[in-house]
Amino acid sequence: MYLMTPPADSRINWEGMRTVPGARLVYAPILLGVAFIVTLFIVAESGHARLRDAAGVIAAAQERRELYSNYLRLVLDAEDAQRGFLLTEDPRYLRQFDPAVRSVEPVLNRIIESLEESGLHADVSKAQMVRRTTGEKIGELKASLRLYGERDRAAALTLIHTDIGEKFMVDMRHQIQELYDAEVIRVQEAGAAWMRDLRSTRVLLAAASVLSLLLVLVLGAMFAQDVRRREHEAEELGRRNRELDRTVRQRTAMLFHLSSSLQKVAEREKAALARELHDELGGLLVATKYDISWLRRQADDGSEASKLRWERVLRSMDEGLNLKRRIIESLRPTLLDNVGLVAALRWLVEETVRHKGVACDEHYEEPLPVLSPDARIAVFRVVQECLTNILKHAQAKAVKVSVTSTDKELFVIVIDDGVGIDEKHIDVPQSHGLLGMRHRIEALDGKLRIRSLGPRVGTEVSFVLPLERIRDTGT
Repeated sequence: MYLMTPPADSRINWEGMRTVPGARLVYAPILLGVAFIVTLFIVAESGHARLRDAAGVIAAAQERRELYSNYLRLVLDAEDAQRGFLLTEDPRYLRQFDPAVRSVEPVLNRIIESLEESGLHADVSKAQMVRRTTGEKIGELKASLRLYGERDRAAALTLIHTDIGEKFMVDMRHQIQELYDAEVIRVQEAGAAWMRDLRSTRVLLAAASVLSLLLVLVLGAMFAQDVRRREHEAEELGRRNRELDRTVRQRTAMLFHLSSSLQKVAEREKAALARELHDELGGLLVATKYDISWLRRQADDGSEASKLRWERVLRSMDEGLNLKRRIIESLRPTLLDNVGLVAALRWLVEETVRHKGVACDEHYEEPLPVLSPDARIAVFRVVQECLTNILKHAQAKAVKVSVTSTDKELFVIVIDDGVGIDEKHIDVPQSHGLLGMRHRIEALDGKLRIRSLGPRVGTEVSFVLPLERIRDTGT
């Protein structure tokens, strides 16, 4: 029996396995790149939030600057209406006085509300001072108009020519200008911050683009390396598989030839043993029978007891000769070598299936081609194994054996009407008889087929042998 050892290079590469942790360091750039991208995303979101806040600051500052301008315009409109009426006594000027005065307070309230929403508490205090100054200014305007109505035009003009109204107006302008300038500074600071964030975002985007390009290059290189490694592994695996397949084929061929040689040796030993039994044991038994017959004639006293004993001895000698004959035929059928394959098969069918009460239909094409000794014994043994299996397992009532030939092939078919074979069990390793049949046929370059005709229908065993391989050439 041969022991198959794997090739040296197919053993486990422990040195290569030790480098697996080091190989994982290849993923370090990817992890760093992912960490950088996450950080970039966080920074970008933070910058976006700052840009949004800056946009909100600029929008609120722009709105308040417009409110400051509208507020000052409303106060000036009220003053222009008051002066125009007192100088010209044209009542049309007063049409814009009351609307302008009524609109001043809502505009100032919106300014204070916007400042409070922006958290500018210092400017809220300044706006409250504007409210007081504006109240004093509007009070001065209303007082001059009241003087005009209560006394005369000259008294009202005297009031407006004083510096009281001008002082209120200068103070209010100065307070509003401070608020306006603060908004301008805020817009400038927010715009500068916006530009800085935009530059930072551009830098981060550029860095992200470069990093992405580097990651793509690294991943591409890693992918190419992995593809090359896989191709190398596939080539190496293919080489090992081819070497293993070649080794398996060699060992299989060796085992096949060894099994064929063992079968031939076994058949030769059986033939030699059969000859020995026939020549030696057969001669001894026949000579012994002749001697016993002579002794009976010389020593028989004629009594009934003596007669029974001599007959029992002779009957035992006959049974021994029959046993010798059966053993010889089972070891190597003499008909196979002396008469031929067809006669041996007829004797086999008679001694097996018909002897057991099973009907048999035989069909032999005559004359069959002259087969080599190895082919004759192979066909005989396969048919013998089929008939033995039928008697053991098939529970058949009828068997058909057919042997035919063409110019190129020999066909043998054995069919029974038994329970049928389970095809799943045909090629299992435990089916030694079936495997032996297949091996005998394949050793002669033939093909064996075993199939079930159906449950309770039967089984068919057929094989074909090439005549050029099994014909007796006389050499």
